[in-house]
Amino acid sequence: MQALKYFLISLRPKQWMKNVFIFAPMIFSLHMFQASYIWRSLLAFLLFSLVTGCMYVINDVLDREKDGLHPLKRERPIAAGRLDVRWALALAAPLLAVVLLLTARFNREFFLITLFYVVLNVFYSFFLKRVVIIDIMVIALGFVLRVMIGAAVNAVVLYPWILISTFLLAIFLALIKRRQELLKIQEVHPEAVTRKTLESYNIGMLDQMISIATATTLISYIMYVLSPDVQLKFHTENLFFTVPFVIFGIFRYLFLSYAKGEGESPSDIITSDLPFTLNLVLWVSVFILLVTR
Repeated sequence: MQALKYFLISLRPKQWMKNVFIFAPMIFSLHMFQASYIWRSLLAFLLFSLVTGCMYVINDVLDREKDGLHPLKRERPIAAGRLDVRWALALAAPLLAVVLLLTARFNREFFLITLFYVVLNVFYSFFLKRVVIIDIMVIALGFVLRVMIGAAVNAVVLYPWILISTFLLAIFLALIKRRQELLKIQEVHPEAVTRKTLESYNIGMLDQMISIATATTLISYIMYVLSPDVQLKFHTENLFFTVPFVIFGIFRYLFLSYAKGEGESPSDIITSDLPFTLNLVLWVSVFILLVTR
């Protein structure tokens, strides 16, 4: 029972917050009040969350020694030695196989995207996480795949600008995560680096990249709301009223990262910072109000 308990912890349910991107196509296609769309999105969210959980376990197994040097990651069950590696793999492998089978029965496109995600993450865990910049782009691609899953299970057409915005936003979040990791490890263990790529990054370079990611994310979202195809689909030219909420959200995230030392875990900010959460709710609410009036 102890092994099962620590295995469930290793699935990192708190990190499943990232998978809410699956709901984006349903919301922005105006089907958020239709039961069939909600059910399919929820089922996709649950199945994909289990997949990402299994990938977290595999990653923790591979990184257990380096995680032991990290001030926070060393408390994870596998890094701390509370969950034996053999038990972790023995539970994760069959769970992943069963979930992939369920995704195949649920939706073929969903299965193919999920399978690609699994293969990509295996390459990431063994090799790509050690390649500077590519490591960040792989993480960002994972968020794009989440949006594609939400579109696939509900047969929703995705516009290029929303995929580009998602990709750039994910790069923004990944860069801040790297910056905070680098700062934290320098404070606690300056002689030890828990990520190979952190040896090649430095704060100045990351700050420059974050500035570029901030600007391009905002521009891509503005291009999305001003796109003639999007305006035609939603029958409104007023989506630009949602831009201030996006600006506040990004600037608030920067403030919490630079002034408060947060940002290593996006899900923590979403669930703990009231202004950020309230702004997120208002952004979605105003968007829905504009396209349904």
